[in-house]
Amino acid sequence: MRAASLIWRSQHQRRELVSQISTILLQRHNWALLLPTFNLSAKLTTSLFLQILNRIQSNPQISLNFLNWAKTHLGFQPDLKIHCKIIRISIQSGASRPVKPILDSLIHLYPSTHIIDSMVQACNGTESLPLVFSSLIGSYAQKGLHFDCLKVFRNVIQHGFVPKVGCCNVVLDGLEHENEFRLALCFYGWMIRNGVLIDSNTSSVVARILCKNGKFDRVMRLLDSGIYNSTIFNLVIDSCSKCGNFEAAFDRLKEMCDRKIEPGFSTYSSVLDGACEVGNLELIEMVMHIMSKKKLMPVPLSSEYDDVIRKFSDLGKTYAAGMLFKRAEVEGVILKGTTLGCLLRAFSEGRRVKEAMSLYSMILQKGVVLGKSSYQAFADVLYQENPSEEVNKILIDLIRKGVSPCASEILKFMTLHCRNTRWQEAEDLLNVILEQGFLPDSSCCHSLVKHYCCCGHIESAISLHCKLEKLGGVLDVKAYNQLLRGLFAVKRVEEAVKLFDYMRSKNVVSSGSFLVMISGLCNEKEMRRAMQVHDEMLKMGLKPSRKTYKSLITVFR
Repeated sequence: MRAASLIWRSQHQRRELVSQISTILLQRHNWALLLPTFNLSAKLTTSLFLQILNRIQSNPQISLNFLNWAKTHLGFQPDLKIHCKIIRISIQSGASRPVKPILDSLIHLYPSTHIIDSMVQACNGTESLPLVFSSLIGSYAQKGLHFDCLKVFRNVIQHGFVPKVGCCNVVLDGLEHENEFRLALCFYGWMIRNGVLIDSNTSSVVARILCKNGKFDRVMRLLDSGIYNSTIFNLVIDSCSKCGNFEAAFDRLKEMCDRKIEPGFSTYSSVLDGACEVGNLELIEMVMHIMSKKKLMPVPLSSEYDDVIRKFSDLGKTYAAGMLFKRAEVEGVILKGTTLGCLLRAFSEGRRVKEAMSLYSMILQKGVVLGKSSYQAFADVLYQENPSEEVNKILIDLIRKGVSPCASEILKFMTLHCRNTRWQEAEDLLNVILEQGFLPDSSCCHSLVKHYCCCGHIESAISLHCKLEKLGGVLDVKAYNQLLRGLFAVKRVEEAVKLFDYMRSKNVVSSGSFLVMISGLCNEKEMRRAMQVHDEMLKMGLKPSRKTYKSLITVFR
């Protein structure tokens, strides 16, 4: 009886506490000054917080402010259930932006299945589930987590909701940008099967996917079946122009006009770019005349070359941009650095490496300084080239200008250098990378160290390691073992010991490392040191095979 009385009293006190706090939160503007009197740091549990939240959820902003206050002032750690309820309250009120950081953090912390289940529970008894799922899908799509998006969609259908087309388009667009074309087309089929009413944005994304897959005939069929908009027309005209089928391109231009869709700068730039690529001078002049007549291109061009070249470059129309660049040169027009940077970036992204290198040479001659993004785009495409002396010099110059070398690309480039025995170029490139404070992949250095040791250039190997050590970097264990052997071969015992100590401090040792050290020290009659290294080897569990070990310990007899 007494126990039941205590339970009742505890529950009554809890209800009173929830009522008091809820009332203060909803009715008093200075609630943050009043709540400390309740000593909540010792009382606020997940269960109590949820009870308070149920009372104050009519005011989403107060609900969110109370959560933030509890986290900041009480050290309260809300669980997934609380976060999902806060998100549901805010989204249901039409205020999704304030809780977006919370939603984004949950995506990093929990598996999608856990978040989905908790969101469903938070939405029970409300009609907010479609809205909440839409926000969740948007967050996953923004982070490129498309498979998680698809899991959310499956749950939406299971709960009897048909997602809105805008929500579907976000996922479809994300899949297209990630080049997940097959999955995107499967998802498009899923949309149709589940009764999602597609719109012009859907058709545009599908058309882009088909074009990227070279299925232009299917895009043509979209137009012929009456599904069209300016984006689809632009894609078709661009494809025709790239193929040199200008008759078909002009037919589609006429069709656009007949359907009251006005072709814009982007549309005509596709035709002009195609004409410039094949060097059709008559067609170039005709398209430029049309663009001038429609006020899409200024007349005369002399004072507007910068703007027009940048426009073409931003659209990736490098042949049109290059043609105008040459005309500007002939006319003696001095282009701005930003224009040259845009053109260099466009050439690089379009993989027109020869033209990019020629332009960069001219930029250097004129002493023009470009933005970092232009240099970076140029460097990225050079890493894909076969190594040569010219490419190497340009990369060294770009890295000195502050371009961050991509570790995986540098590794591939350096590997090709070493494979082709271009040792000096590999060394020059690696030195400038280290000088600028960048740490390359340890594999980049392995071949060079091996080369130095085999050729007797032990000083070069030591110098390379010193540069790495200053940056806190390491070689791989095979390179270290090679270097240890090289040091013992030239009787530099103390340097070998010092190097081995560094290897141990970085935990880059193997059974082979200990064998090299023990053998080297024994050869130099450093028996005590050799025994210490032997004992450490056994302690670390790096004892070699029985046969190798038997051969090793004979030196101690």
